[in-house]
Amino acid sequence: MSLTNEYQKRLIRFLDQEQILHKGEKLLLAVSAGADSTAMLYLFSRLRYSYSLSLLAVHINHQLRGEESIKDEQQVKKLCTQLSIPLVVRRITLEGNQDLENRARKARFEVFEQILINYRFNKVLLAHHKWDLAETVLLNLFRGSGLTGMGGIRALQGNVMHPMLEFDPLELKALLKEVGLSWREDKSNIDLRFTRNRLRVDLIPHLAEYYNPQIRQKLAEEAQVLQQADEYILEKSLRRFKKICLENSNGRIILSIPDLLKAPSIEHYYIFREAFRQVSGMMQDFFRIHYDELSALLETQGSKYISLPHGVLAIKRYQELLFTKNEGEVQAQSHDELLIEADRSRAVHMDYRFHFKYLKVLPQNHREYSGYRVILDADRIAGSFVIRSRRDGDHFMPLGMTGFKKLKDFFIDEKVAKYDRDSVPIFDDGEKIFWVCGHRLDERVRYTAGTTRFLMIEAVSLSRKPNRAANRKKRERGNNEFNEL
Repeated sequence: MSLTNEYQKRLIRFLDQEQILHKGEKLLLAVSAGADSTAMLYLFSRLRYSYSLSLLAVHINHQLRGEESIKDEQQVKKLCTQLSIPLVVRRITLEGNQDLENRARKARFEVFEQILINYRFNKVLLAHHKWDLAETVLLNLFRGSGLTGMGGIRALQGNVMHPMLEFDPLELKALLKEVGLSWREDKSNIDLRFTRNRLRVDLIPHLAEYYNPQIRQKLAEEAQVLQQADEYILEKSLRRFKKICLENSNGRIILSIPDLLKAPSIEHYYIFREAFRQVSGMMQDFFRIHYDELSALLETQGSKYISLPHGVLAIKRYQELLFTKNEGEVQAQSHDELLIEADRSRAVHMDYRFHFKYLKVLPQNHREYSGYRVILDADRIAGSFVIRSRRDGDHFMPLGMTGFKKLKDFFIDEKVAKYDRDSVPIFDDGEKIFWVCGHRLDERVRYTAGTTRFLMIEAVSLSRKPNRAANRKKRERGNNEFNEL
């Protein structure tokens, strides 16, 4: 049997086993002029009719190797003409040598994504093979990327397919020699400035010589086992994530720390990473060091925060862990006070819309009001009042108490995070604080049986939308609003 027929059968078996290819798909094939991508283009050129595939090759010319880069581009054009596959060529320019490997990768994927959108294709195919898989396992081990990284390269990651993981590079070169297709060797693949190349040229040959001649094959086999373990734990962790997530809206995720601590510690990594992914929009830059930092954060007292990659902040606020990109969450914010005259019916201030309504009788359903809607005795406050943020020395008489309490101590007892305290609207009539919005009314303004004029105040957040998770958070914190009335 010819290598073409044998490898074509192996490729089909791999694609079916992984369930990553469907008939009629439109595929973008990344071709560099090297042996791996040349073999991939050849094999898929033979599959296109039986699978009704639409194929488009794309070559990225990084323009880093002068004449060699031009020859690579010419080689790919010649290959695509031979195989009757349309080609798109994109030239990119990268300034400087710092972090060149990662910047080149990022630039390539930006091009791939744009072409996928413009041409309305389904997937981009990369020609990583079995040895690339082995190298990735070791690289990710050294980076501390957890089980996910130890699983190496997946056959399908999002809309990126890796169909050549079934083959090693020696097999692919043997195939090309049999069918008479040429390729070009990229000298940058042995440039020891790049971490992967040092591992490929130095470390793995050393391991093969002194520890196990089949090191690449063994690493590839272990990767499959680790991928299965990763998928199993991930599935369980995501189910738990939904249960412990108190809020997930507007790029803001809040996790219940007590519920999180009930989970096995191995799930914490996946839960942290999922929160990071949803806020940052990416997952690949979350490593073991970030997991360790978050675990340490959970053990701290009071309110603290850490910075994660891509501008994500993780903030511990007593029993909650907040993930956000909003730096205002950790910056003390002061607000000018807003004067509310007695005849005013609404106002917008400090991220809230306030409604004021004077009543002669209590509404029949007043017991159902939330913590952001209160009713008080209108005659027990001055005609006008201000809404402001907290000040040093603030104190009031919390509902149900007969003595004064410092606002700072009240916030501590109520477990209001330090970074949230400046955003709590304080209602002050010049003589006293009569409402700490969302938390507690003052005893001196509560209505009684003899009250003849009531004031109903409602505060509605402008930035947070209520959802089922938020409602669950409210229930878990308890509903003290009935006492305010």
